[in-house]
Amino acid sequence: MDFKRIAHVCLHVSDLQRSLAYYAKLGFTEVFHFTRKGRDFGRYLRVADQCYLEIFEEAGRGPVVNNGIAHFCLETDDLEGLMAHLDAQGVAYTPAKLGGDFTWQIWLQDPDGNKFEVHRYTDQSMQLLGGTMEADW
Repeated sequence: MDFKRIAHVCLHVSDLQRSLAYYAKLGFTEVFHFTRKGRDFGRYLRVADQCYLEIFEEAGRGPVVNNGIAHFCLETDDLEGLMAHLDAQGVAYTPAKLGGDFTWQIWLQDPDGNKFEVHRYTDQSMQLLGGTMEADW
């Protein structure tokens, strides 16, 4: 088999409109809507070329429960520019840090508590060079 990429990540959210407003601040654009019995309940959002986030409203679902997927990660070539954009949009994120894999990263959390990473590769990133990294978490 020859897989090309992860096509999308799906999240359940408690308030669709609140989540749409949050992800719009990140620059995600709506591709199509989901309805069920005529009621609007989801969106397919474009993150980048052939990379999507799918969100479905599940009102009253309670806190985020990790079912094995710890987080998702988005790649950028301009982490500093992205942080400036997030600052302008009032979106919180962690300070940038160089991870043990030699990749610069920040972390965000959406309104439902879904945590995700944004990273920028460096010339020394293990994702490009391979090797072994001793985890410090």
